[in-house]
Amino acid sequence: MSVQVRHTEHVPEWKIREVEDLVERIGESPIVGLVGLTEIPAKQLQDLRAELRDVATIKMVRNNIARRAIEKCSDDLSPLADEIEAQTAFIFTDVNPFKLYKMLEAKKQPMPIKAGGKAPTDIVIEKGETPFSPGPMVGKLQSAGIPAAIKSGKVVINETRVVAEEGETVSAQLAEVLATMEIFPRRVGLELMAVYEDGLVFRPEDLTIDVEGILSQMGTASAQALGLALEIGYATPTTIGPLLQRAASRARNLVLEGAIPVPSMMEALLARAAADASALTNLVEGVPGEAPASEAPAEKVEEKAEEAEEEKEEDEEAGLGGLSALFG
Repeated sequence: MSVQVRHTEHVPEWKIREVEDLVERIGESPIVGLVGLTEIPAKQLQDLRAELRDVATIKMVRNNIARRAIEKCSDDLSPLADEIEAQTAFIFTDVNPFKLYKMLEAKKQPMPIKAGGKAPTDIVIEKGETPFSPGPMVGKLQSAGIPAAIKSGKVVINETRVVAEEGETVSAQLAEVLATMEIFPRRVGLELMAVYEDGLVFRPEDLTIDVEGILSQMGTASAQALGLALEIGYATPTTIGPLLQRAASRARNLVLEGAIPVPSMMEALLARAAADASALTNLVEGVPGEAPASEAPAEKVEEKAEEAEEEKEEDEEAGLGGLSALFG
């Protein structure tokens, strides 16, 4: 007769407490995120925690405890577990994900790149004079693939060159030169891996927004919408003023073109009739250089009409004066 012995995993009490505490924090926080801590110097991390104290709390736990806590929470949070890496911490806040991402990006600091590191973006050395005097620096630049020479007692870079493309491994020579030139391609700080809010999980690519571009597009769309509304006569609180102004202007033009005897326009009509009569007289008498007023540019007719109405249409900016004067 054999006896089967069943072994059960013993979970230390402190781990259980940490998981329960983390589950409670997740449940109480409207925004829960994961941030990467890789390559952040201890002093910088300490400073970041102090700077964020009023708006966010950073909680560092072991990866297995983080995964257990996520498993005990809503299924909506499960995608967060996929982002847990070597050095990851939770961040709890009530700042919306877009603002949180922008805030963390703004707090990143430039850092030199190490030999063997990957270029985060294209690393470009600009053409021009450097602060270095002739000496071994010329050879270092050339060995790193940077065209350098000596001119007027200074080390000069002869042409702008991409010395490392994005994702390319940086050599020891290039890393040394970049550090000497105080070119720091890396920006180090809290790297937002993913963030959860109200049933949705956002990743960095979801939170990268070109604010200036969007505002420009909104401005263009607004101008186009206003133009369309004015063209079709669609009245809104924004368009009613310009619509009435346009109607008043067209009504004045109609009165002038049709010689309609509207009391408020009589002075402008008489001025136009006088100009036509003068032009006709000059034509009959053979005086050159004068054309009939009816062939004068519309701008001049409009100018005369506006001068005649100047004192009577003080509220024209609201678009009401022209209509009240014509039909009131």
